[in-house]
Amino acid sequence: MKKAFLLLTSAGLLVLVFIGDLIRRSLDIEMGWLGVIRDVLLIVAFVLFYLLIESMWKREQSPVKKLGFGLVLSIVIGIAMLVLSFIPNSDFDIKGYSLIPLGFDVVVLANILGIVVGALMIIIFLSVRDIILSKRRKGTRRNFLLLTALLLVTSLTSFAAEPLDTSILTSILFALTITAMLMNAFRLSWIVYLTKREKMFTMLFGFILFCIFIGFDIMLLSSSMVGKSLLFYSPPLKSFCSSISVFSTIYFGMTFLSTLFHLPTAEAFDRKMTEVTSLHNLSRLVTQVFDFNELVESVTRMTLDVVQAKSSWLEIIKESSTRTISLSGIHDNNIETVGLKNISHSEVTEIVSANGSSLRDTVLQTRKALVIDDVENDKRTEHLSDIKHKIGSLVIVPLQSHDNFIGILYATKDIAYGFDKDDVDVITAFADQATIAIDNSRLIEKSLERERLLREMMVAQEMQKKLLPQILPDFKEVEIEALSTPAFEVGGDYYDYTMLDEHHLGIIVGDVSGKGVSAAFYMAEMKGIFQSLSKIYRSPKEFLIKAHAALAETIDKRWFISVIYIVLDLRTGKLQVARAGHCPMLYIAENNVRFVQPKGLGLGMGSPDFFALTLAEEEIQMQPGDVAVLFTDGITEARQSSGEEFGYDPLLEIGKTVRNNNAIEIRDAIITAVDTHMGHQPPEDDLTLVVLKWRKPSTIL
Repeated sequence: MKKAFLLLTSAGLLVLVFIGDLIRRSLDIEMGWLGVIRDVLLIVAFVLFYLLIESMWKREQSPVKKLGFGLVLSIVIGIAMLVLSFIPNSDFDIKGYSLIPLGFDVVVLANILGIVVGALMIIIFLSVRDIILSKRRKGTRRNFLLLTALLLVTSLTSFAAEPLDTSILTSILFALTITAMLMNAFRLSWIVYLTKREKMFTMLFGFILFCIFIGFDIMLLSSSMVGKSLLFYSPPLKSFCSSISVFSTIYFGMTFLSTLFHLPTAEAFDRKMTEVTSLHNLSRLVTQVFDFNELVESVTRMTLDVVQAKSSWLEIIKESSTRTISLSGIHDNNIETVGLKNISHSEVTEIVSANGSSLRDTVLQTRKALVIDDVENDKRTEHLSDIKHKIGSLVIVPLQSHDNFIGILYATKDIAYGFDKDDVDVITAFADQATIAIDNSRLIEKSLERERLLREMMVAQEMQKKLLPQILPDFKEVEIEALSTPAFEVGGDYYDYTMLDEHHLGIIVGDVSGKGVSAAFYMAEMKGIFQSLSKIYRSPKEFLIKAHAALAETIDKRWFISVIYIVLDLRTGKLQVARAGHCPMLYIAENNVRFVQPKGLGLGMGSPDFFALTLAEEEIQMQPGDVAVLFTDGITEARQSSGEEFGYDPLLEIGKTVRNNNAIEIRDAIITAVDTHMGHQPPEDDLTLVVLKWRKPSTIL
């Protein structure tokens, strides 16, 4: 809406001035105060046009693009001005300081040229402004604003004056404007930051624009038809356009010359830019690359760019070997060659073999970059008979993290003495960045692995919880309480129960040797065996023999499962106990607290026959009030911070005092004692406890 208003208002004012000029030509009237109004309308129209262009202006374009845009626009306008100037017309008559158009065609031509040239100079001025203010320094903006002010003031001195009338003030101000133009014409620091390709375009554009604006200067400052038309149309506008044209001529000429002088250093600047870009990209890779293979590919690819090398590759020292490098070097088996660029594995093998390996060892021992300036004539590379003609120079840089080597970076050029000191410094700095990136990649890989293991452990812990009974059976003959507290790491504690028939209750407590996900899987396997075999083999001993036979086929030889299994007859209180390498059962009777410890190996240990031979079963007749406590070694091996274990004796002492308590009180008394012993610290192992308190025989016989 705002743009449309500016456009329509500006166009309306220009049309109004055009109509006025036609009327003046028709009636041949004296302008007088009408001339002042006409100049005001023109100034307002071009101010509105400037605001319209400024509202659509894109300042973020590069100086080269600004020059290209100005060149295209100047060529088009220049050709149009040439065409219009060569069209036959009626010309002007001079009366005093006034220009009198001899025909309507001259009036039309003056209006067209005034609008077109005025618009062109405004756009060119904005383009030059953006170029000057790019890469600005202190004072740049101030100097440009001073030039702008002088341009406007100089132009306004012609306000309401006759076209051919001149004043001393105008001449003085124009001289000051020229001085301000020269001050701004040397603001060319942006050229330094151009690439060689951009400098070539800048030099070409600057030269053509310089030539074009010399032509504009000639047409505007001379008594050509273009100059007289602009002078008739508006002396302030003609002054403004002439000044802009002169300034553009100076600035584009300086641009051409300055770019020409900067061309010899263009390659050096391009190289520095490539180095900075590569280091920046590698710094980004430090935090962004999670794929190790992608990282090493990026490192060798960027090495080619940083030092303009012909080929590059990277030797990664296996992590386990980084701490064992001795003065005798490192074995080839501990090195992996990766990220080959423009070189084959066979060529790399030839370089690093024989004397080549000593080059690597030299780098590892000196911890500094090694440069072979002339591979063909250097004794250290005389073994490279087949590929010597392909490699002129070679640089080898260690990748060192603190005191450990993580790799070696190689780069070659096909000319002798191809790596100067700057190259070595840059590739060394690049290698430091690559070291950080590789170190980070390895740390991220380890972190992901730890996270994966943690997730697996959480799943295993959840699975372990679900394998345990969610509710305990409720009998009037026996009171049962249980507790199982897993440690942070997944353990293998397990307890379960099942009714073997209407009158026999089977309870098992086990512990899988080892921890982690494997322990949880063996625990799940034990649950399946218990639920399926216990109802078939009623005797605890018989069940354990069959369970051992079933596990022996699948369990790892490094693992075993300790188990204690009891069968309680709810009618009589007869308790059968068998133990497979597990903790003994604490039996609390009146005036007799003891451990019941029938012999037996752990499940999975020994042959089936030997296991059966070593297994024993014990039978106890429980009396009302007697208590049986099944537990895992997490109870007896609970440690203080000093390392002292809880042991078995405290259990006996507790047993002497809790016989008259109910099952849950007995369970809590033991757990509280263990927790106190550990100083209220989290347990290092699972704690599992099952308490049975016999009440009375069942009346069902």
